[in-house]
Amino acid sequence: MRSIIYCLAGIFFLTQSCARKTQTAGYSWSPPVQEIRDTNVVLPPAWAFGVLYGGYTNQHETIKTIEEIQKHDYPIDAYWIDSWFWSYADKGVGPHKYIDFIADTTDYPDRKAMWDFMEKNHIKGGFWIWDCIQKHGNEQVFADFKKRGFFRDVYLNTNPWHNKSTSTAMYQEGGAEAGTPTGNIDFDSPEAVAYFKMKMKHFFDEGADFIKLDRTTHLATCRTMFEMSQEFGKETKGRGFMLSHMVGIENEEYKRYPTKWTSDTRSDWTIERPLKDFNSWVPAVAFKENIELYTNIEKKSSEIPFLTNDTGGFDMGITDELDEELYIRWMQFSIFTPVTSVFSQPENPTGNLAWRYSERADTLFRFYSHLRMKLFPYLYSYAHGHRIWGIHMLRKLPGQWDSYLLGEELLVAPVYQQGATTREVFFPEGDWVDFWTGEHYKGGSRCQVMAPIDRIPLFVRKGAIIPMRDYTSSIEQGSNDRLYLHLYQGENCSFKLIEDDGISNDYLEGKFALTEMEMKNEDGKIMVNIFPVKGYYEGMPLTRQLKLIFPHSEKPQKVLLNSKETRFSYSEDEKQIVLETKEVSKREPLVFEIIMAE
Repeated sequence: MRSIIYCLAGIFFLTQSCARKTQTAGYSWSPPVQEIRDTNVVLPPAWAFGVLYGGYTNQHETIKTIEEIQKHDYPIDAYWIDSWFWSYADKGVGPHKYIDFIADTTDYPDRKAMWDFMEKNHIKGGFWIWDCIQKHGNEQVFADFKKRGFFRDVYLNTNPWHNKSTSTAMYQEGGAEAGTPTGNIDFDSPEAVAYFKMKMKHFFDEGADFIKLDRTTHLATCRTMFEMSQEFGKETKGRGFMLSHMVGIENEEYKRYPTKWTSDTRSDWTIERPLKDFNSWVPAVAFKENIELYTNIEKKSSEIPFLTNDTGGFDMGITDELDEELYIRWMQFSIFTPVTSVFSQPENPTGNLAWRYSERADTLFRFYSHLRMKLFPYLYSYAHGHRIWGIHMLRKLPGQWDSYLLGEELLVAPVYQQGATTREVFFPEGDWVDFWTGEHYKGGSRCQVMAPIDRIPLFVRKGAIIPMRDYTSSIEQGSNDRLYLHLYQGENCSFKLIEDDGISNDYLEGKFALTEMEMKNEDGKIMVNIFPVKGYYEGMPLTRQLKLIFPHSEKPQKVLLNSKETRFSYSEDEKQIVLETKEVSKREPLVFEIIMAE
């Protein structure tokens, strides 16, 4: 463990007229946390906790797809173009263009305009790459790397994947010619890494933001791809982002290069009772097994801090039939994971975009994705918490693989059986309330709960503070300037809200803000304390508005704020107390007293 102690001296100047006051750089401060439990954990940028998409689209289709996503009122924080980015017209057949450091300039005639379109819409843009150069069709660059000694080895590649293949299959038999000499780039060589970065820099100069790395999880290769995003990305202050496969996690250093995904899953319920046929190359992981990659402590993948998956499954199988129910259940699960992404093989005509499944899928995706965006303050606080306290934001339950805690307060129980409209849920220690209905459950019990197609079983710990914020179509456009605190009465509880600038590495030096909140039950009243913020980050607003919401509550006699009576509203139908503040200083304590009886 490292002790991080930073002291800065300066003068604090607070303007009186500006509604959104910000922390000045010269304010005397100390970091809110002195010791960090897992210093290997590096956070993705804040936008990565929204909703990410990928596709096999040319420039025109990329822009059109994004516009359709926006038209359907889905949030979108990032979009990456997969392997056809290099060779769209031949559907990634290769080996020509793999990898020539030029990519496809025909079907992406003005990549800068494409990336600029994304930037204007607060969307980060990425593209696919791998770690080798195939000779045929790329003779000049192949010879260049070989002459410089930048290949770790050269072998005859007869694998059809991007080597005269007519599909996205990596291990499918046939397709390849006699073989293609292929050089694996030596990412353990500083000289080779520097040269590779130089050859790649122009893509970021055009406006790309991040990389999806395929084929390998070699640590030095991941480091290189991540560093390119850090060093070259124009829309970052140094916090990189990448996607790589879920393997390659033997060395804890992998945590420094987020994020990973669960690889090419099958669009089926389970491999135990398959409903579809798949090509032999497709990994034996369907929906049930995909959940276990997160929740089963016997699987190394469950330790990955920021793990995502292809919502709906990557490979749809040897069929042209869509499974709307599977897609909806998978989507509901993905929303309540550390990172949510939407992607599929090009053979899937939906691209796993909800509106292409059905009107019902469209409606439900919109609802759940909006909820995820509102939960950003909760999710991001627990993302920081993994680094600070060494506790995974997706918490496993001993002996249970089919349910989990997201943070400390939310219990998630995905429905993974076809046709099921109920499921048995084990409730861990404590008392729990159904997020949707308000029904109460005792910890230590097993109960059959309702789970209609539009509802994932979701429960809140009684004695919980869940911070949310207003919905925006991307994380970057949102703010915590107005927080909605959902307070579930029960045991005394607390929550630590953690905030930073979302795009720099300042938090690694202790520059972030921590606001502790607590709720206590006293005789005849509920006490809610919002303590003064600790720490700071560049540009931190010094004020915010609060809306406190008490679901499933009796009507109070009165409410006090800092000992003065204040207004509140109460809904008899919803059994809900609501009280709002005007703009308040983060550096002043707030004490709410909800007087239930006098």
